[in-house]
Amino acid sequence: MWLTDLGAVKDVNNPSKWYLLLSNWNATIIFEQEDLVVIWESEGQETKRLFSYCINREDVENAILQGP
Repeated sequence: MWLTDLGAVKDVNNPSKWYLLLSNWNATIIFEQEDLVVIWESEGQETKRLFSYCINREDVENAILQGP
């Protein structure tokens, strides 16, 4: 899956949840029924964004990797 290529790891208890751990921030990526949810955590602050499944994968990847 493309998230694996980014370095993300699937949650063992919830196959719709992934974790991307980078040196300066972490992201939780959740596949929900209507949207893809990304929650970035950096220095104790959380930023949450919803992405429509209509957005192409490359744009979502770029948004995830851009960080909070």
